[in-house]
Amino acid sequence: MRKFLIFIAGAELLFATNGTNLIGTSTVSRSLGGTGVAHFTNGVEALHKNIALMGDVKKSDFQFDLTYFSANVTSGVYDKMPLNANLPSSHLPNLPSYDAKTYAKSQPMIDMSFIPSVGYVSRYNEHIVFGFGMIGAAGMAANYKGDMAQRQLKSSMMLMKLVPAISYRQNNTTFGFAPVIGIGSMSLNYDEAYLDANGNPYPYGTKPQSNRSGLLGTNVGGDTLVPSLGFEAGFDVKVTPKFRFGGSYKSALKYTYKNVANFSQFGPNGMVYMADEWVRNNVPQLRNVGLNPNQGLSEQLQSAGMSQLAANAIEALAGTSTIQDALAATNPNHLDDLTLEQPWELAIGFSYQLNEEMLITADYRYIPWGDATGYKDFGWKNQHVIAAGLEFDLDDVRMRMGYNYADSPIPDISAEEGALLTNVQGHLVFDQALSMLNMVGFPAISTTHFTFGLGWDIEEDMTLDTAVVYSPTSTVTRKGKLNPLLQTGFDAIDMSYEYETKMEQLSISFGLNIRM
Repeated sequence: MRKFLIFIAGAELLFATNGTNLIGTSTVSRSLGGTGVAHFTNGVEALHKNIALMGDVKKSDFQFDLTYFSANVTSGVYDKMPLNANLPSSHLPNLPSYDAKTYAKSQPMIDMSFIPSVGYVSRYNEHIVFGFGMIGAAGMAANYKGDMAQRQLKSSMMLMKLVPAISYRQNNTTFGFAPVIGIGSMSLNYDEAYLDANGNPYPYGTKPQSNRSGLLGTNVGGDTLVPSLGFEAGFDVKVTPKFRFGGSYKSALKYTYKNVANFSQFGPNGMVYMADEWVRNNVPQLRNVGLNPNQGLSEQLQSAGMSQLAANAIEALAGTSTIQDALAATNPNHLDDLTLEQPWELAIGFSYQLNEEMLITADYRYIPWGDATGYKDFGWKNQHVIAAGLEFDLDDVRMRMGYNYADSPIPDISAEEGALLTNVQGHLVFDQALSMLNMVGFPAISTTHFTFGLGWDIEEDMTLDTAVVYSPTSTVTRKGKLNPLLQTGFDAIDMSYEYETKMEQLSISFGLNIRM
């Protein structure tokens, strides 16, 4: 099981499509734009799209799907925060993103880039069909090791599902139900520590990326597997011999990942943490000492050489915690848990046989990211997904194409007040930091997908399906300022920022179905 999960993670973590969800986890569905709620191809496909569709299986079906994923992701960071600039007297360079937007390309997580799924479905009697599937369902990742402007962020999340299912048909109507066991794993690494294990500062510009281990010693996911329980249900109605209508519901799956990150580093206490590092870098005699807990923060920054206005702005952003308490709260050895809830989904669809050779499919899917624990804290928006597919049946060969569209759950922002605070599961985090985490660490921004595929009957009871999914470049930008709010005088200082992410995707899928 664990090795199967690593296999899934190889590409799945590169990015999904509708948010963190694949637009269709089976090959035929992916070739038809992610549609299929009311289109039967084979019994195992039903485990992916709509449990009720299993009712069409004749005897037994076995299927194996394999998807290769490739994603080109680039992020740009511009951040004029004073603590990103060093004093001329220190002879240290500024962080590159202080002077100009700095771009970097996300690096691959591991060499292997394939997502497998496998399933088996068998008819029990004229009314009942049973099935079971292991499905790679969702994931996301980015890796900016060595890219200091991106804070060396490395995110890694993978999700799969175990689906034991049953369907019941009566006349032209079928209902399906499946309890679902979700399995997830996640990690979030970044340049969280400027002091080594002995309390000594790393040489400037050499802070390491944190390195919490992933599954089986890899850098994929977290070091543990987190289970979650849910269910799926669906219906299918053959309205006429040519027209079919169906719907499906997938319940939410909630995962609590342990020791993900120190979220205090992304809020007011994090200003004190960064100020301590800044003082150590810019004042040689304080290199191994840092801030004095018994002096004011602004006073110490000014003594080190920062302008009064900038020092006062940093103190205002740092809030009311004492220096000692803030440094204790942001200790990188103290890691917080994070609960992420894959939201429930509701889908409806139809298929229509235009003639003997041509069939059309269309689906609508609603994914409420904005109501899901974790994602709503990060400001994700609900998605309305529309998809359509067209299939041409040429005897032993079927040609397919499709289209899928949904707005990005991470929207553009042009004038963000970055100093506003959001409560992220008990931790106050700047909205500026949430934009950075979304854009650099969790860039699930793809919107448009064009899909193509073929189905070929190798033998009477064996079919090979293929799919190609291309998502052209999507771009999302977050712009704002981190100036302290509701206080006069601070507008005179430039504390603007801008985060930009671009993503292009290509995937190729193969599915082998054997009917017994």
